[in-house]
Amino acid sequence: MRRIRRTEAICLRSRDHRESSKLLTFFALDEGRLTGIAKGARRPRSKFGAALEPFSVSNIIWYWHQERTVYTISDAELVRSFPGLAAEPARFLAAEQVGEFVLRTVHQRDPNPQLYRLMASYLEALDRADAGFEVLVASFLLKAASFLGFRPELRRCLACKRASGPDGPVTFDMEQGGVYCAECREPGAGPAGVRLDPGRLAEVSGLLHTAGSEIDAGSVEPDVLDLVLRYVASHIDPLLLNSFNWRRL
Repeated sequence: MRRIRRTEAICLRSRDHRESSKLLTFFALDEGRLTGIAKGARRPRSKFGAALEPFSVSNIIWYWHQERTVYTISDAELVRSFPGLAAEPARFLAAEQVGEFVLRTVHQRDPNPQLYRLMASYLEALDRADAGFEVLVASFLLKAASFLGFRPELRRCLACKRASGPDGPVTFDMEQGGVYCAECREPGAGPAGVRLDPGRLAEVSGLLHTAGSEIDAGSVEPDVLDLVLRYVASHIDPLLLNSFNWRRL
């Protein structure tokens, strides 16, 4: 049985297919990950235009079939694009990192509207930001992990439940997913424990609890992304994010 469906979607990947078509992977608002072929999309006068460019937000029409996993994209109407993402390599790489995380964690027929809206908002934040792209990626990853069920507890000690504040360092336990105060655990104890002084804790907590458009990326050290990656990888395994390898070249 074949049905015509319409959905809003963000284009995650686009590659050439045969002579004139494109093979596309979308993050669809009400479908999760969606793979489709747009026939004739590479022709000079294609009706699709910029609607199938990476990171564009479009309303797509596609044909669902119960026996297929790759569908036919019959039409696409551009809703929003982010031209600033291609303005410089570092900005585009940050968008690639956001997109690859979604690509590897979202499954077909597994919608996640919260994560969808989060991604759209952070693409907009990256599009407008002048600097601090890695900090925005770190903030996105913390929030995205939360929507996938791995929200870290940064405001209270996991053991005694007292509020973590500016009184002294805490231990951020990657595996347990939260912080321990100095009285409940020796700072840095164990392979999964990372010592955070009050300033560093405030930075990480701010990335989790502040909207992307309101983050002061200049006040946070870019290496916070390494800390966040360690946390995310400890809960979403195996998490192979090739786009992050470019940071180490």
